Amino acid sequence: MSIAAQLPMPNLPSAALLRGGDGLRLAAGESVAARSLGQNSAGQTLLALGRQVVALELPQRPPAGTALTITLQADGKLTVAQEQQPGQTVPLPAAMKAELRALLLANAGKVMSGQVVGSNADGSSKVMIGKLALDLLLPEARPLGTELRLAVEPSGNGLRLLPGSVAQQPATLALAVAVAPASQPALEQLSLRPGQVVQAQVLANLASGETEILVEGQKLTVTLPQSVKVGERLDLRAETGGGTTRLTLVSLPVGQGTVRALPSPLQALLAAVSEAAMAEQDSLVPALASLNRLLPRLHELPAPVARAAGNLLSAQVALDEGLSGEELKQAILRSGVFVPNPGSAGTDIKSALLQLRSALLLWLAPDQGAAGSNRRTMPPQRGGQPRSQGMSLPALEDAGDLRALAKSLLGEAGAALHRLRLLQLNALPDAQPGAPAEKPGQVMVEVPLRLGQELCMAQFVVGGDGQAATAEPEAKRSWQLRFSVNFAATGEVGAQIVLWGRKLNVSLWAERGATADVLEGMLPEMEAALAGKGLEAVTLRCKSGVPRTAAPVRAGQYVDATG
Repeated sequence: MSIAAQLPMPNLPSAALLRGGDGLRLAAGESVAARSLGQNSAGQTLLALGRQVVALELPQRPPAGTALTITLQADGKLTVAQEQQPGQTVPLPAAMKAELRALLLANAGKVMSGQVVGSNADGSSKVMIGKLALDLLLPEARPLGTELRLAVEPSGNGLRLLPGSVAQQPATLALAVAVAPASQPALEQLSLRPGQVVQAQVLANLASGETEILVEGQKLTVTLPQSVKVGERLDLRAETGGGTTRLTLVSLPVGQGTVRALPSPLQALLAAVSEAAMAEQDSLVPALASLNRLLPRLHELPAPVARAAGNLLSAQVALDEGLSGEELKQAILRSGVFVPNPGSAGTDIKSALLQLRSALLLWLAPDQGAAGSNRRTMPPQRGGQPRSQGMSLPALEDAGDLRALAKSLLGEAGAALHRLRLLQLNALPDAQPGAPAEKPGQVMVEVPLRLGQELCMAQFVVGGDGQAATAEPEAKRSWQLRFSVNFAATGEVGAQIVLWGRKLNVSLWAERGATADVLEGMLPEMEAALAGKGLEAVTLRCKSGVPRTAAPVRAGQYVDATG
């Protein structure tokens, strides 16, 4: 598949790299294999050619990992073509479900294993990939039980059926069947043995989405993972656990409707990215510490690296001269969790990290052995208590080997990007189905605060707090802010603030008792300052010790920060 790029040689700043240098020479009519490294901040595609990396303007942007062939034509122009991938294309559903989209993105460029477990009336096949059941239109019908090798395009937007599919015995499923609580006693009366397989007949499909089935003379109400016609017979396997009997669907009827989504879209998305992100994530602090070490020699770095480093360093919020409410608001908006506002001042942290990573890749390639910090900060937890850690920045001294420090910085920037992805996923609604309901619009962000030679990644949880516990009309909507900061002089200090109308509850806490005593003595001054802004502090208190929990508190109720 050609990208159809006809690029005149004189317009390519990297033309010399193709003609010679480091042993790489390309004569007219010759070709060279290349691999896409993705795009830099200018939109150019970074291509790895042997031990070199060049940046080209291509009409299309091949994703990282794409194999390309570059040919120098007799007229001095370059042709860039994408290598033909083996296998047959598997059409994706026009309305691709979130579960399938997440699965493809998580396995971009990889080969997955699947198994044919059924067929549909429209000619598509039911394919199990892991625990996800999909309706796919395969190039040709495959027998029940056939094991498939499916290659995901590097972009995550396509699927190919690779040769070498093997027909096996008919598939055995293991899809959970939810038994209604009212039917659990009847199921226990059957005295089914663990592992025993029984046949069930579908009696009725209820308006609630549940299904009535008949198992050895007992009528049960269950929720099946598949819509099944009345009269259909199913094979169910009995399992035990926790003193109760559970049922699992082990055969999938042929020609029936679409399998119900097992995980929710966001649950599937979290599962797809969390394994890598959890293992690789880390705080932004190591990257900022490395940049501060590089500061005296920033002028020695390549211009793109120096610019990107300056953008990220500017994300630090200086506290030496105080911090206004508007400055804090802008810092939260530029934390990298929110979509950047084109009209906002300054670069958001995520964009700065992406620019820095691209610039470092271009400079260091092919010697890109990124090595981040061995010590990892605990990953952010949805609905968790904000916590922060401070550190003293290294003195401005000789950074030593610039390339060695840049390699560490590359790994640290990648780890910080993984952490931002986790923060963004945690901000999405229904990120954890089945978990206790959380207040609407709660978002956790991290802001780098700088005080002298100390750096603290402060955590803030902001957003709506639902309905206030009061009948006053102006108090129907309320807002909550929770945060934690940590500096050597004070130790960790935090607050939980709930605002509704012109009233608020404020509960401060301090890890150290001495700090808590100082804050307690400042409460009258704080109350007067709030009154000066037209705000009534219904509750204003300070506790010693870190809160044990972060239980949601409705507006209009008292707040106890000790949990």
